[in-house]
Amino acid sequence: MKKKFLILLFILGLNTVYPQSKNDKYDAINGHLSELVKDTTKTVMIIKEKISANQILKLFAEGKLSDAPFNRKNGTQIREAGILEPLYDENDFQKMRKKYQDDKNEGRYGFSKNTNWEASDFKLKNIYIEPHDTIMFKKERALPLYKYETLLIALSDPIYYKNRDYLVMAIAIQKSNPLYSPKYYVIVMKKTNKKWQEIQRGEQYWFD
Repeated sequence: MKKKFLILLFILGLNTVYPQSKNDKYDAINGHLSELVKDTTKTVMIIKEKISANQILKLFAEGKLSDAPFNRKNGTQIREAGILEPLYDENDFQKMRKKYQDDKNEGRYGFSKNTNWEASDFKLKNIYIEPHDTIMFKKERALPLYKYETLLIALSDPIYYKNRDYLVMAIAIQKSNPLYSPKYYVIVMKKTNKKWQEIQRGEQYWFD
């Protein structure tokens, strides 16, 4: 009887922690969106598919998705992109990678196969969700993405870093006209006064 009671408490604890974690992450997303979108009267386009966890990890560690060490010169890591030291720590990165790396859910162009955004995920009221394939179809045929020029934004789910002390999120943003290949970046956020704030940004390390 005591064992069943302990199991029930464990399940209830999980059911409480998960919504809190999700809300915490979505507060970070909406906080960053409020900094990107200055004119909230205009509709903003969000790519339906979420940027994959693997893409976050690649941006964070300059393409690294393995246990292999970085190249070194005179004992110094040779890195020019991603999140840099001292915020980047190899041991903490490997813990994050092993927790979040998801090869099965890795789709095309760095997007997830099975995880999508919905308009209800965002506090912005003027949100238009468009699948990536539809965007590429319109781009190839030089069709307008929307009835007027607006922002096109791709987002990842945030992931925790260093025992939930930080959140890491990948983003790509560009204007809808003309439409080029988006440039990705990754941000690390830390909670200050109960609000997630960006403390470091890592730029895309590859060229399209």
